[in-house]
Amino acid sequence: MRERLKIITQKIAYRVGVEPGNFMGVCLAILSGFMLMINGAIGKYLGEEIHPFLITFFRSAIIVAILMPAFILAGYERIRPARHQYQFFNGLVFTGAVVGWFWCLPRVPLDMVAAIGFTSQLYAMLGAIIFLGEKTKGWRWVVLFIGFLGAMIIVRPGFVEITPGVFVLIITAILFSTNRLIIKWLSTKDSPEATVVWMSFWTTIFTLPLAFLYWQHPTLVQSLWLVAIALVTIISHYTMTWALKLGDIGAVEPTTFMRLIWGAIIGFFIFEDIPDLLTICGGLIVFITIIYSARRERREGKQ
Repeated sequence: MRERLKIITQKIAYRVGVEPGNFMGVCLAILSGFMLMINGAIGKYLGEEIHPFLITFFRSAIIVAILMPAFILAGYERIRPARHQYQFFNGLVFTGAVVGWFWCLPRVPLDMVAAIGFTSQLYAMLGAIIFLGEKTKGWRWVVLFIGFLGAMIIVRPGFVEITPGVFVLIITAILFSTNRLIIKWLSTKDSPEATVVWMSFWTTIFTLPLAFLYWQHPTLVQSLWLVAIALVTIISHYTMTWALKLGDIGAVEPTTFMRLIWGAIIGFFIFEDIPDLLTICGGLIVFITIIYSARRERREGKQ
């Protein structure tokens, strides 16, 4: 089944004139962004009733409970890390990022959460060049820069008050970009399955003491939502981990601007967050950068 899917994907990639690895990376990154915004919507809803430490703990514990036994029975070698200390450090960075993210969700509209999250793409791009030695092209920098300007039109620093939620989101963007770079580096040593499992495992361990401080027993409805957010997270992590494994960061990162579109749509229909004119303009700029990036990748693939 996997080989058949690989063959089909290669045929589609060659037909549209894109390198197969980058094509798969882009598709998986778009799916990951959609799942991330679904994750955010559930977290935003639960954040009104449950402390973010508890949400992070329950989500991670459920993920470990789902994945760890399955992989141990199927063969522990699939999730055996090359070095446990690498996964430990990655889990520590990810824990800080995700706790901050859940804390911000009830305090910031989803489209703004997505917009501020875009800044992590710039940190990741710069870090990939400095620390991972990846080559990049000038036009990709232009695409990221224009997309960043579109996000800044939405955030409007200096014109709109920087609330604590917005400030913490900026910190989490830096942490998420660091986590993304570590995942990219770990993909050369460990399988994506190992990274997802151990990242969730260490997040559970790190948040357990904090969860006890704000402990409450979730209701049946809350428990179902916690299971749902864990399942959505598994899909989001797997797709992004494979996207970074298969494609270059320079090709994958611009497509994550689609999160803004998903965030605006979900925020409007579920939370009745109505974007203002500047938010719409910023979203259009982001959308144009994605279209340009796709067309440029296709043209260079043909050449």
